[in-house]
Amino acid sequence: MLRPYDSWKRNLLMDCPNCGTWNPDDKIRCWRCNAELPKPEPPQKKKAALNAAWLWILIAAIILCTLAQCFVFRQGG
Repeated sequence: MLRPYDSWKRNLLMDCPNCGTWNPDDKIRCWRCNAELPKPEPPQKKKAALNAAWLWILIAAIILCTLAQCFVFRQGG
């Protein structure tokens, strides 16, 4: 049984579909019931939603545009 702080390990563990016993990833048969284990799936790469550098560039551009508009309206008015 997994403890709460071991929940991150869930994707790394190989549980037997027949008896639910934990088996190391390199095994092809369960050590307890001798059932064939499914092959572990390779981890999928996470897609980066938004690069942090681009986020800071966007924030800086918005601030600069706001300051530029304030300066132009102050000079023209």
